[in-house]
Amino acid sequence: MRVSFDVRQADGDTLSRPELRPVTIVSADSHVSLPPKMYKQYLDSKYHDSWAGYLDDVSVINKVVELTGYPAPPDALEIYDKRGVVEAAGEVGYFDPVWRLRHVESEGIVAEFLHPFGPIGFVPFADVQNQMRSHELRYAGSQAHNRFLKDFCSEAPGRLLGVPLIYPWPDWQGGVAEIVQARENGFHAIFPPMMPGTPGDLPAMYDPWWDPMWAACQDLGMVVHIHAGFGNPQGGVVEMVRNVFGRNDAHGPDASKEGLAAIDPSLLPKFDPDGDPEAAGTNSFLSELFETFGERRPLWQLMWGGVFDRFPNLKVAFQEIHADWVPVTLQYLDRAHAANPGPLKMTPSEYWARHCACGTSLMRYGDVAARHDVGLDKLMFGSDYPHFEGTWPNTHDWIRATLGSIPEVEARGILGENAIDFYGLDRALLERTAKRISPLSGELFNGQEVDHKLIRHFEFRAGINKPVNFNVDQMNQAFEEDRTGATNALVS
Repeated sequence: MRVSFDVRQADGDTLSRPELRPVTIVSADSHVSLPPKMYKQYLDSKYHDSWAGYLDDVSVINKVVELTGYPAPPDALEIYDKRGVVEAAGEVGYFDPVWRLRHVESEGIVAEFLHPFGPIGFVPFADVQNQMRSHELRYAGSQAHNRFLKDFCSEAPGRLLGVPLIYPWPDWQGGVAEIVQARENGFHAIFPPMMPGTPGDLPAMYDPWWDPMWAACQDLGMVVHIHAGFGNPQGGVVEMVRNVFGRNDAHGPDASKEGLAAIDPSLLPKFDPDGDPEAAGTNSFLSELFETFGERRPLWQLMWGGVFDRFPNLKVAFQEIHADWVPVTLQYLDRAHAANPGPLKMTPSEYWARHCACGTSLMRYGDVAARHDVGLDKLMFGSDYPHFEGTWPNTHDWIRATLGSIPEVEARGILGENAIDFYGLDRALLERTAKRISPLSGELFNGQEVDHKLIRHFEFRAGINKPVNFNVDQMNQAFEEDRTGATNALVS
């Protein structure tokens, strides 16, 4: 139960009581975008002739959104939306900074890193959900998003932390200029293109072609974010959906649902509120999306490509792809290095400790269990707001379920302190904000039980109980491809 007085009026002796200290919560992974039609005002007019193609992509993806009931399948609202905020406002905070602050402040979140993309608002031409586009159009779409992002984040500087899209066109001079502009706008991280290493597209990240980006980020203190969805070819998703609906639309929506389910059963799961909340789900909402492999590959590509040696102060954060895979992957890489050191000047575990961190949205029990092996200062909480699979509007219960039983000092690090230190955020601003809006430690870390039906919903929408996914055969193939590719890139 919350204390009955306003903690903002408490004296120093009272606030020294651990159970009355506000908990500073920073989301290392959240999302922002515009309704598709509103992006046009930010897009250079010379590219308006390509607008109809973008809207066609949107209409295709919207068919999937409609079939899945995203963002609020009605059969689950009574379980997870008891305040009625999802039903009343849905994802308005995706587009409106005033609504957004209202939503996240009600969850006690003082700051968010705002990534692009999502199922109901994706960036023109630059999103992997678009059909294949030219480099020039991708750059134009990225610029449009970044202009919007600057306006959006001006509502709360230092708290709404944009992560702008960076695209190199006509060469890296344009991309580096965007990084410089991002730093001048007060941002702390960048979002690189998501297609490196895919056939016929940008080079893999071990290639020295990327060095201007690494150099600019190191010099300016900008963290590079590798986010869920990285490493997928542009156009693959939209063409797959077109094929499904092209085959099945004539037979009605049920046939289209069956077509989608055949591709990915997690797109159309069935929520059972009375199921075992401790059972690991195999049909969690979007579960397969966050089990893909492409997002992990930059970790060893940057090591074997010499990037971390050429740029010893570079920082990289892996976002929304969990953290439970990190220890077993580092063990694999350390063994590979011991057997054949190659060009590496440090062990993979040492590179990880010097350069990397995880923004762990959809936090699982397995992520928390791995915290010591990942590094207590390397694990950062993410809400994924406003996406359905994230913690909103149940952030406090999600924290209680996953972090409520570990030492408070560790939980505080994961929830906010690690992000403040890793990115160099304005601690004074965020602590003042936490004193105003954040939950007290006694509300999160006193062993409060979470309703089993809500836990079941956490499993349904994000796989809170799922075990680590590490496929040795997949790892062997990817690592050998990347080690060979890195060697060839360095000598060419």
